[in-house]
Amino acid sequence: MRSNNKRDQILEAALRVVEEKGANHLTIDAVAACANFSKGGVLYHFPSKKALLSGMLDCLIEANEKRINALGNSDNILAAYLHKENQMTAAERRASQALLAAAAEDPELLIPAKDYMKRLVNEISQSSQKPTEALTLLLAREGIRFLDILEINPMSSKQTREVVEQLSQRAQEV
Repeated sequence: MRSNNKRDQILEAALRVVEEKGANHLTIDAVAACANFSKGGVLYHFPSKKALLSGMLDCLIEANEKRINALGNSDNILAAYLHKENQMTAAERRASQALLAAAAEDPELLIPAKDYMKRLVNEISQSSQKPTEALTLLLAREGIRFLDILEINPMSSKQTREVVEQLSQRAQEV
């Protein structure tokens, strides 16, 4: 149990480093300093930067799953996923940027994200009476999320909220 607590503290520190300093500053040394751990302590739990990035991705997927579970019921996972409250935090957005940058060099890092999205698509397809429309809504939301991660969303915050709200309302009907 104690080991998991330290692992979680390291992951939280990694998210803080990326949020506060940017993806370029994510190093084992920076995470160790932020977590008040020795470099060896971080390396014990995450033997490489790749392992740390993988842990961060797992953390992001888990956070998203928790939000979805808290927002909706199992009958309409799409509505929960598209719910206006299912928003990335600034730390999650910055961590996503770090993961995208790392994945450019090592695409294997994104395998857990691919698996998660495949599960999500399957669940939505199987639970919807209009699976193609449901997947269109999901992909529209993911497009907006991706624009936000890359910080190239041309819509204002208000416009984005309105579009997401419309997607969410439509999801209630599919």
